[in-house]
Amino acid sequence: MGLREAHEHHLPEITLAALRYVRAHDPSLPAFASKRGAELLYRVGDLKRWARNRPRAASGTTDLD
Repeated sequence: MGLREAHEHHLPEITLAALRYVRAHDPSLPAFASKRGAELLYRVGDLKRWARNRPRAASGTTDLD
């Protein structure tokens, strides 16, 4: 499944823009499983596991402090 479909059906709490940024900059995103034309396809379970385990900033903190 592509990132857009994953966002729409399984990961609505993560924006499509954020998923695309992660794909380009974060090696912790699971490797793609296949391709459909130019679109990279991922396993849903791998993306869900990644989303569940991804690090998050502590509540109430910003990079501006």
